[in-house]
Amino acid sequence: MEVLPAKELASFEELDGASCSSSRSAHMTAATAHRDSAISVSKFNRFIVGEMARKTGDEGRSAMGTLRKQRQHAAETHRQYGASLGAASRAQMQRDKQQYDALREGNLLKGLQVRDDVSSQKSEAERLRSEWVEYGRRLAEKDADQRRRIREVCGEGSKRVQELVAEAKFEEEEFERELADRRADILRENQKEVQRVRDETADEVIDAAKQFALDRRKLVAEATKQTVSVWRTQRSKNTADHLKSARANRADVEATRAHAKKLRERLVAQRQKEAQSARETMKRNKLAKDQLTLETGAGVKQLHDSMYRAKYVPSDSADYLTTSKYGKSTVA
Repeated sequence: MEVLPAKELASFEELDGASCSSSRSAHMTAATAHRDSAISVSKFNRFIVGEMARKTGDEGRSAMGTLRKQRQHAAETHRQYGASLGAASRAQMQRDKQQYDALREGNLLKGLQVRDDVSSQKSEAERLRSEWVEYGRRLAEKDADQRRRIREVCGEGSKRVQELVAEAKFEEEEFERELADRRADILRENQKEVQRVRDETADEVIDAAKQFALDRRKLVAEATKQTVSVWRTQRSKNTADHLKSARANRADVEATRAHAKKLRERLVAQRQKEAQSARETMKRNKLAKDQLTLETGAGVKQLHDSMYRAKYVPSDSADYLTTSKYGKSTVA
């Protein structure tokens, strides 16, 4: 059975009402015409159009919900990646600071150790000098005491005194040579130690340490810059991918809308075509009915009943409308 739009059905009902009113006075009987359901074709057509609109709206809302979830997921992924890069950068900076502090503390400890070594060497040299002074003083006292005893025992002109004096002089010369050699050794050791301390605390060493720390900081800065550059490149790529996905989703939505529009236009064209066909059919039926009314009065009731049934949908279509959750609002 053909289902017609509301406008065409209204014109059909007017024509049918006019024809029925003209024939009712002459041929209507007391019997009631039979119909398959109580739902008119116009109401059923409004219900079908509403069903199609609701289906199209549900599909559009589903597509928009999927697109919204994709955007939220992309934004969350981008945020998590940025947070991970920030945490890694902060951790790297903390490690670099710890290494710099450890290096600085090591340099300070090394300087303190060198200073303590120099101080201890000076103290040791002063102690050795004091010991040698004390040793020389004791030897001088011993020599003076020995000379005094020799003078007391033998006198200054005796042979024994001369031998003792010569022996004492020889011992004194040996002591002087040993003392000079020892002083020379101490001097050389002190000069070597002073030169070592000067080499360790030279400007070149300090400048090399400073340059090492500066190079280390430059390496850390370059690594940080590279990490930031990689993060910016990845962020740009993620943004481009997100925009590309958004454009693709938008194109899909627009294509879906265009397809739905084409379907609606096709449906309207089909309905108009069906309505035109129905109007032509009604015209032919009216002409045939008028001709039949003029020729004979038989069959008027049957024609009326068939036209009456045509204004209502079949029972299966009525069941489909009543079982739908939107059917009650359409019937009301």
